[in-house]
Amino acid sequence: MLKMAQSWNMDINTVTKVILAIWCLCLMLGGATHIFDNLYFGLLPYKFVPSWLNAYWSALGVLDLVAVLLLLKWRKPGILLTLGIMLSDVTINSIAFYSLGVLPESWPLQLQTLFLGFCLGSAWLLWKPASMPERQ
Repeated sequence: MLKMAQSWNMDINTVTKVILAIWCLCLMLGGATHIFDNLYFGLLPYKFVPSWLNAYWSALGVLDLVAVLLLLKWRKPGILLTLGIMLSDVTINSIAFYSLGVLPESWPLQLQTLFLGFCLGSAWLLWKPASMPERQ
């Protein structure tokens, strides 16, 4: 990713801002989806799944938005929370799709897995952006 940024004449601060924006946008989209479900369908709206899964999905509305706040104010805790959210989300949604059979389609899980991979691959760039030397 650094070589690509260098070939586009982008400095590391620009790259980290773009990565951070993608992380925050995806988390806000996920959080807004779960908050909408809780507001429109009522608290714990996922009645078609076991109660532990209903509680987890409902909690993601708050957790995703807390992760955005942390990413913007306290970067390292935000990175750790985001990685924890995405690792647990992909794991739990894989169980929901493959074992429990409560998800009718796999494409949301595939998008979450793609985002998890992006987060895992780019977390190091967000961890200490100021310590990265700029190349000319």
